[in-house]
Amino acid sequence: MRRFVKRLFQLALLFILSLILGLSAIAISTRFTLKIEQKTLGHQTHWGSSWERISEFETWVKQNSTQQKGLILGSSTAYRNLNPYALDSATNLNWFNYASSGQPPVISYQLLQHAFSLGKFKVVLLDIYAPVVKLDGLETAHDLIYNSQLNWWNKTKMLCSYPEGKLWLRYLYYYIKKMLPARQYIIEDPKNGTYLKKGFVCSNQEALTNFKQKAKNQKVPNFPELLKIAALCKANGAQLILNITPSLEGPFELPKAFNDHPVIQIKNFNEPSLFYDSHHMTCQGANLYSALVAGQLAKILHSK
Repeated sequence: MRRFVKRLFQLALLFILSLILGLSAIAISTRFTLKIEQKTLGHQTHWGSSWERISEFETWVKQNSTQQKGLILGSSTAYRNLNPYALDSATNLNWFNYASSGQPPVISYQLLQHAFSLGKFKVVLLDIYAPVVKLDGLETAHDLIYNSQLNWWNKTKMLCSYPEGKLWLRYLYYYIKKMLPARQYIIEDPKNGTYLKKGFVCSNQEALTNFKQKAKNQKVPNFPELLKIAALCKANGAQLILNITPSLEGPFELPKAFNDHPVIQIKNFNEPSLFYDSHHMTCQGANLYSALVAGQLAKILHSK
């Protein structure tokens, strides 16, 4: 039995060393060709603007200022549809859009824990798009682990939630590549939009001319993380406000649990020319929508 365990340990050690050597070889190969990285792990990308957003947030949150801060959490409907500059002027708060691609509440909760460990916020605005609530967060994990400079502890916690081989390989490769004289290459796509700082992406995709799908009522599912996010906000002296993303597919019915929090739901915001798909807005649409949300936010804050 002892010999078997020893042999098993040797094989595991050999596997780990081989894996590290293989990933190191891929990293070093980028000095000469990008093909090997492209065909294996894939290149890093700017598609969710996480590289810029996470790095900027780490600086923004530590800024010493007498002005109180507001934080936006959510998926791409948050970082494309909610312009923090519009919220700044209406609420007299300094806002940052801390959303990310496919970010479900379980990831929002983890990011909010990290945010509160770095600074204080008067308001947390949680953007909710019903289909994203149901996601497991794997898309977000890939993006934040491979395409951002989120600190290693949060990346590790995120990694441990998903037993997917490719994610683990990308995690190891990210840190191995940082230690080696490898070439940094990040895919940029100008059609994806323009990052305007404070976490916001101005979407320059072509607007819809019409939306043929018939609108129907949709339900926003309840999610257990709402209680955790609310408790975390309360413990840190922040007010939690929910924002319901509009969709051309139809209006959303909200669960009773949402009644415990202020809710912003801009109804009848359904002009196709302000969207480039059913739920993501163009720059013009985002600016108009953000002004409406900012007005509702100001009313909620002034009513306290």
